Amino acid sequence: MNQDERFDADTEAERNREDAERFADAANSGASETETDKNDTEEPQIVETNLTDELEKERARSAEYLDQAQRTRAELINYRRRTEQEMQVARRFAAEHLIARILPVIDDFHRAIDAVPDADKDNPWVQGVRLIERKIWSVLESEGVQPIDTLGKPFDPSIHEAVSVDSDGGDMVVEEFQRGYKLHDRVVRPAMVKVGRAKSSEQTSEA
Repeated sequence: MNQDERFDADTEAERNREDAERFADAANSGASETETDKNDTEEPQIVETNLTDELEKERARSAEYLDQAQRTRAELINYRRRTEQEMQVARRFAAEHLIARILPVIDDFHRAIDAVPDADKDNPWVQGVRLIERKIWSVLESEGVQPIDTLGKPFDPSIHEAVSVDSDGGDMVVEEFQRGYKLHDRVVRPAMVKVGRAKSSEQTSEA
């Protein structure tokens, strides 16, 4: 091989080497751009995922706070309602103790009036006592005091106190020894009664 042929061969080899280097550079550049594009695409996705997670956490926290606020509000409403009811009951039965102390005085009035002989019932003094009794009873009625029905009623231990029981048995109130009273729907004093068999219409007419 002469000098010209060697020169041509070296030139061709140099060209091939340069082409190979350019191809390698192009390949590396393409790979780098692909990796960069991939990173650029993944980064917004990661940020978006983090924001979504934070949003869900905040929503859950807000729902928890709302639930706590609603529970607290409901408890406050129930407390106010319960307090108002207790105050109403307290006002309704505020005079119960005083009324219980007045009832024996009413009993004395009834006994005194019942003991008046028929000949003296029109006496002005007796009429004055009756008037006082009616005024006291009017005040008690305005406060919600009511007498308890007894005679001819079935015995009820919640409003009657049996102090005597007929030997023949029975579950009816046949006699009243002391009148009982209620304040609204609450028993202030149970009626003292005798329990026995209800009298038939024939027995009643004979009596």
